[in-house]
Amino acid sequence: MQRLFWHFYVFIFLVLLGSGWAVEQLWQQWQPSQVPAWLPSYEKQLTHTLSQPSASWPQHIDLAISPLDIDSINWLPTEHQQLQQGKIIKLFQADAVYFYYLQQQQLWRIGPLPLTQEDSSTSWFTLLFFILLAIALALWLWPIARDIRKLQQGLQRFDQHSKTNLILPKHSVIAPISHSVQQLTEQIRNLLNLQREMTQAVSHELRTPIARLNFALEMAHQLPEDERKMMLQDVRELQQLVDEILDYARLETAESPLNYQHINLTELMTNLQEKLSPLPGAAISMRLADDAMMYGDGHYIERALQNIIINAKRYANQQITLTLQPIAQGWQIIIEDDGPGIPASLRQQVLEPFYRQETSRNKQGGGFGLGLAIVHRIMQWHNGQISISDSTLGGACFTLTLVQRKSE
Repeated sequence: MQRLFWHFYVFIFLVLLGSGWAVEQLWQQWQPSQVPAWLPSYEKQLTHTLSQPSASWPQHIDLAISPLDIDSINWLPTEHQQLQQGKIIKLFQADAVYFYYLQQQQLWRIGPLPLTQEDSSTSWFTLLFFILLAIALALWLWPIARDIRKLQQGLQRFDQHSKTNLILPKHSVIAPISHSVQQLTEQIRNLLNLQREMTQAVSHELRTPIARLNFALEMAHQLPEDERKMMLQDVRELQQLVDEILDYARLETAESPLNYQHINLTELMTNLQEKLSPLPGAAISMRLADDAMMYGDGHYIERALQNIIINAKRYANQQITLTLQPIAQGWQIIIEDDGPGIPASLRQQVLEPFYRQETSRNKQGGGFGLGLAIVHRIMQWHNGQISISDSTLGGACFTLTLVQRKSE
């Protein structure tokens, strides 16, 4: 950042200095000469007027006329002689001129007469200065914007499995920043790989004893039937937990990228209702739009809806309602139930992995706290949103907002 600061500081200093000098030179070239072309004609007319009686001067001269002592100004001999001959002497001061005339040993001063008149040329030079400054800033900012865009594109292509080169040329102003970002991406890649390896290792270590337990329980006919069923249920829950952990880990580490294709949400939700209706729990009713086409991953959208509906079946009393409606950005799916609902203080927490409400920490409640976390991750992958509110049925209301994505 210090390099960027000094680069910008020196650049601005040089630009202001150069632009100011260039505009100054142009202004001097544009400026009229100290003696305008109209001054001799004005002097000739003034001489004619002064040859008349002094009483008539104010009627023909629109400049200030002041009497002075002839010795109040140190005249050169030639100037003094010209005054005695009845000629006008001009004395220039700044951007004005004074006329001196001697009549009957009385010195008269007429003026000042401005030599330059106000016009719009000064505003043009001011505008020129700012245009030069804007052009210089654009030339300085363009390579920085280009390098930032390259850095952004490199980050968008970030992949944990392949190395992404984010190093910019050494002459780039933000080269130190790109170097730091490159180091950070390496650390992130290492952490993601470590997480993936640990997840796979733990899942493998869990699946092996689970398989052995499952086989042993199937063969253990001497155990009481009730106890054997409970143990088999525990094994199945462990297997389900391992599967959900693997699914969530894949979504977190982008191991399974989305497969975008054109899908019909109406058909997808209809098939999902037929698939989940036989499960124990409340009945599912739907209000669907006709031929709701969406560009996304149908498998994961179905998985997200399935997780929410199964969650609703656990807590709903008698009714679950699914509504599919169009919005400006795409489609909105609303899942409502008539269960106990979710308190407002917990609506964000239930989307976090492994979070469960106290009422679900039992065998009947089921769940491992990963279902809604997976839904949240799927919606993030689709650039959509999930929100939780109160249902019109009295329970919880889950709203999935799917943004329409342009097909590639």
